[in-house]
Amino acid sequence: MSYTQILAAHDLAFQWLALEYDREYFDTFLAPALLYRADTVLRYVEDDRILRGPAGEGRARIEAVCWNRTALRPSERSADREADLDDYVSYPAATSHEFDAIIVDGRKRRRCLIAAADFMEANTVVMLHDARHPYYHCAMDRYPAARFIGDDMWVGARSTARLNEVLAERATMTPSLGYRWHLRGVMAKREMFTTAELGPLLAERGVMLSREQVHRLFTGVPERLNPNLLVALCDILDCQVGDLIKPARQAP
Repeated sequence: MSYTQILAAHDLAFQWLALEYDREYFDTFLAPALLYRADTVLRYVEDDRILRGPAGEGRARIEAVCWNRTALRPSERSADREADLDDYVSYPAATSHEFDAIIVDGRKRRRCLIAAADFMEANTVVMLHDARHPYYHCAMDRYPAARFIGDDMWVGARSTARLNEVLAERATMTPSLGYRWHLRGVMAKREMFTTAELGPLLAERGVMLSREQVHRLFTGVPERLNPNLLVALCDILDCQVGDLIKPARQAP
């Protein structure tokens, strides 16, 4: 939803397709936030069910598609690594859409990169989040033109000219100092793998967060970090602030 907010803030018309494999997360967090928006479609593939938001002007359309694969932890469980996500990977190619931008930021990222390279158009750009991980890199060879942007973002295109066009404005700007957020990794070392364990422990230390806020803390990079929250996390996980936050140069 953050991407669509950026597009709407610039008064740009768009049609956004989002894919989600975790039905519980979809129903708990995404569906309630999306259904109040105009021109929104929620598609439950396995139930053959569609929910729609109110009609709008058609300038900001969102289609969110969901499968029922639950939360997956491939790095901890072999069964999750072998989960059948074939439909999830192949879905965009089966639509009639032509994509200006494709963001790969979920499960099966290598397969998603390969699939995107096969159906992308001449002007499409493909972006990979967390691109620093070496096991994604073999799929990057499918792209005639590509570049790393900072430590975590990679962009691929069909031509160097298109890639340079997209990145032209960024090339003249100075990188800023940001940080990497390692909460998930620190929790995994303590054998904590779900936000259900974290929320009550934070509450015991006076940090009251909603279920959605805790989930975002676990899956994303927080834009703001409250000192009380950091102290509570360090106490819960028996770690230092430096274990959770690592400085990193970020491209603009």
